[in-house]
Amino acid sequence: MVITLKIILVEWENTKSHRVRELSDFLDGYLTYVQNSEPSKTFHTWAGISLLAGALQRKVKLVWGFEHLYPNLYVILVGPAGKARKGVALGIAKNLLLNIPGVSVAAESCTRESMILAMKRAISNYEDPTTGKVKIHCSLTSFSEELSVLLGQSDVKLLANLCDWYDSKSVWTYETVGRGRDSLEGLCFNLLGATAPEWIQSMLPTEAIGGGFTSRCIFIVEENKGKIVPKHQLTSEETDLEHILERDLEKISQLKGQFTFSSDGSKCYEEWYTEQEHLISIGQPAVEDPRFAAYCERRATHIRKLAMILSASKRDDLVIDHNDFHRAVEILTFAERKMGYTFGGLGKYKHSDSQEKILNYIERLKITTRSAVLAKFHRDLDANILLEIERTLEQMGVISVQYNLQTKEKIYRWIDKRAE
Repeated sequence: MVITLKIILVEWENTKSHRVRELSDFLDGYLTYVQNSEPSKTFHTWAGISLLAGALQRKVKLVWGFEHLYPNLYVILVGPAGKARKGVALGIAKNLLLNIPGVSVAAESCTRESMILAMKRAISNYEDPTTGKVKIHCSLTSFSEELSVLLGQSDVKLLANLCDWYDSKSVWTYETVGRGRDSLEGLCFNLLGATAPEWIQSMLPTEAIGGGFTSRCIFIVEENKGKIVPKHQLTSEETDLEHILERDLEKISQLKGQFTFSSDGSKCYEEWYTEQEHLISIGQPAVEDPRFAAYCERRATHIRKLAMILSASKRDDLVIDHNDFHRAVEILTFAERKMGYTFGGLGKYKHSDSQEKILNYIERLKITTRSAVLAKFHRDLDANILLEIERTLEQMGVISVQYNLQTKEKIYRWIDKRAE
């Protein structure tokens, strides 16, 4: 397939010695670069966003009242093992960032201690253009193709640390075995991880779902690959675009200073924020699953971080205009359509895992019979448990149950509430 690079500007500024960007929008260029691979566009979009966040590091910020927001994100790609190609999406982004000078990337397999050491080794400095002072920062991006390797099994201490790292504290103090108390200055941790939904239950204790760590994560869920590509060899156009992406990403990594909202961007944000608070107050949050209640409360922070990244994707002026803001809302809202599927069967109900499997099975087939469901899941449940799950799904309004008098069989029909 021939790639049409309509977005490439290839400009050279005669009045200055430095090269200006070659792409009108880095993210659009990145999506063009990866369009002949199998992962979904959603996975690629968020991998590209995480790539930009990693390049920006802690050298840019948005001052928001008493808060200083930095562009780091926790993005988790969720999909069936080997099916959704989440590892491919993650790997492409990682390979680009590894080629950018001055940007630190963590090793794939890291313990908590080695991650802290990697951040300590990532120490760097820059001159703040607003004050002229030299600022120290320890910015690190982690690409975790198997998130379970990073998080381990219900590691509460690491989860608490990840919450601290996300908030990019000016000074983070921790205890070491040999040296006693130590600290990191200017911490900024950016994470792009991938996992299969069944692993989430072992990684996160039930009481942690909906809490501090998961409210800081943006979960991107896809059940299938975006397209089937039997064979792919990089074309000369793709190779050229790869080099252009690297050069522009290096320039983006050199941005430093303070983001501001333009007057129209600020007006759009204020109107949106007021509306979102109203929707939450009347029980209509962006993600209906109650396990995402804390995420919805933190959603405005995600939007502001995302708007910073999307502004930097296009320009060097560190201004968030109404287009950047609306694009951030659009991208996040699209991801939130499936975010409720993140935790699958995770819950306190003892048959929640089986219930989730059956729900997904009926959704995939659209119509099936009770006997077919029982035959499919007989190792997980008996007829009485299935009856209990059947009633629950019917009351949830996601299936309808009918009785065929001729075959004396119950018929399950999927109700697509998203289509309503």
